Amino acid sequence: MNKFFVSFFKGPIWNKFPKKTVSLFWVWLYVTMKYLQMGPDQDRDIGLMSKTECLRRIQGDEAQRDYKGRNLDYFTPGGVYSYCADSSLVEASGMLCVDCDHLDDDSPQMKRRITPEEMKRLLLADPYWGERTLMMFTSPRGHGLKWLVEIDLSKCDYGTWFNAIRNYLLATYGFGEKQIDSTVANQSHACYISYDLDAYLRGDLYEFFI
Repeated sequence: MNKFFVSFFKGPIWNKFPKKTVSLFWVWLYVTMKYLQMGPDQDRDIGLMSKTECLRRIQGDEAQRDYKGRNLDYFTPGGVYSYCADSSLVEASGMLCVDCDHLDDDSPQMKRRITPEEMKRLLLADPYWGERTLMMFTSPRGHGLKWLVEIDLSKCDYGTWFNAIRNYLLATYGFGEKQIDSTVANQSHACYISYDLDAYLRGDLYEFFI
């Protein structure tokens, strides 16, 4: 079974050396904090919920970015890395993360207003990508969604997949350009870990042991 292995990095964001290789199930346990029911793990921060709530109370984009970069751990959805850079890929994961942002913004350039929970349901109901959705969780600032999907790298490279999926979302669901982030197209991009009790994980990815 493909567990979609990734590299886990302890914050701050300027730490580019991974702590360890983990499965997507491990990431899901961290995001939902359900790991607390399964015993301690020194690599997972028991204060994740408090940090996420603190971040969302901060006013101003710059201040939020600074807090997020200094305090949140992250992982590389594109694969396992010896260093957080495209040139340091050890093994591709076979998945990709789309950063859906400004979902609840009602300004005209955003085009479509939807909550992160509604976005989860929309993507799971998609006739093609629904069954290829691996994990989804609300982004750190609370206005977006991290959407991790399965891709076949034997058909085309990571960047081509990213652009195709982004264009599909824009054309099919009418989102604005800024709502589907185009700046995270590189395979080694960092995905912050934030608390979401209702994070989705595809059923075949649950593990009995971690």
